[in-house]
This record gives sequence, C-alpha cells and structure tokens, in this order.
Amino acid sequence: MAKSTEGSGFDRHGIGHLSASSINLWSNAPDVWVLSYLLKKRTPGSAAMFRGICAEDLVADTLTGSSFEDALAKALAKFDKQFPIALSDKITKERAMIEPIGKITLDELKPFGEPDFPENGQHKVQIFAKHYDDWAIPVIGYLDFVFEKHGLVVDLKSTGRIPSTMSPEHQLQRCIYAKAMGNSAVKFLYVSPKKCNWLEDGDVGETLKLAKQKIIRLERFLRHVPDAETAASIVPHNPNSFYWNGAEDLAQQHFN
Repeated sequence: MAKSTEGSGFDRHGIGHLSASSINLWSNAPDVWVLSYLLKKRTPGSAAMFRGICAEDLVADTLTGSSFEDALAKALAKFDKQFPIALSDKITKERAMIEPIGKITLDELKPFGEPDFPENGQHKVQIFAKHYDDWAIPVIGYLDFVFEKHGLVVDLKSTGRIPSTMSPEHQLQRCIYAKAMGNSAVKFLYVSPKKCNWLEDGDVGETLKLAKQKIIRLERFLRHVPDAETAASIVPHNPNSFYWNGAEDLAQQHFN
C-alpha cells in the first residue's frame, strides 16, 4: 500500500487527493488554486462549462434508454436553472449548442452500444504520485463513458472549435485515465455543433513524469506556508485571467 500524505505539505493543509484539473490549475493559475483549495472559495463556473455538463447528461441518458427528446428536455431544463437565457446572447448561444453536440456524439458512440455505469453513476479511477518514502497522494478522476467489452474509455469534450491536437492539460487528464485503466484505450471525443474529432495524444510515461514534478513543487510550497492567507500573499496574481470573470470581489478581497 502506498504511504499516506501524513507529515507532508498536503497533510498540513488537509488535501487528501489531487486530480488533473487541480494539477493543471496549480500550474496555470496558482492564485486560483489557492483560492479554491486553501481558502475554500470557488470562482463561478461559465456557461460554456455547464453546457458541456448538460451535453454529457443528454448523451448518457439517451444511451441508457431515454428518448432523445426526453433527455434533451431534461438537459435544457438543467441548463436553464443554472443560466437563464435572458441573461445574455452568449448564454443563449451556449444553450443552442447542446442539441447538435448531443446528436453528433450519439452518432459516434452508438456503434459501441450501452456504456457501463456503476451504481453511483460514474467510474472513479486513481493512481498514486509518490515521493520516495516521504509521502504518496492519490490522483483521482471520473470517467465519462466506459465500454468494457470494447476495451474503450471515452471522454467527451464539447467545444465551439475542434482542436487538431490535445492541449497539454487534456493530455494529462487522458494519461491519468490511461495509467489507471491499464489495457483499455482512452480516447477523447471533441464535438462541436458541426463536426467532431477523436484524439489520443500524449505519451503516458513522459506526461506523468512532468506532472509528478509539478506535484512535488506543490507539496514543497504547501510544506512551507503556514496557512491559506500566507499562501495567497505569496503566489502571483493575474487579474486578467478568465478565471476571475464574475469573481472580481474575491480577487479584491484576497489578492487586493
């Protein structure tokens, strides 16, 4: 069994696990990481992010027996509860993407049959990042669609623009899943309202090696800061980051 985080910087601040998103956030926006994981406050999610959640729900409900029409109505109602379309044209545009993205995704996934879902709704996977004999911390993730008889894991990424290569952030997420799933293929399906692209980028070993370096630096940082307020006073703050849209009051409060 891997050694726990006891005595580490993670233990000092009550952090029991990491994820691809938390590692990426630490690397790209340490101020937002401190806000989220040490100060326990979150910036508001975007309409684009929630559109992706609703599109995934639409696909999952349809693949597991609901009619497309019923699943779509449920997904749109969920979106509307979070983001009333009267708020802006951008929100209306994001809402309108849910149906065509759902249709294209279903056309791509239907050949694989019904995905395998555990009782709690999502497959949880984990690997361990270990630093010699000092500490080990689980890095967890949740899989979108698992087709066990095909040896395939699919992560759905709804988007306005289809990439030709996966971003480093998505490569890390894919490689964590691939390491955890062993012999299963892990592919990301990028879907826009008009087209889609299957991608499987990133060398697992090299990608996780780079991620481990980031995790070690994060642990060292946490080991040397006594509390969240001190951490916020040390990390660089980028007020122009998109993360702070709608959270300017939090930026002012904690980063002045």
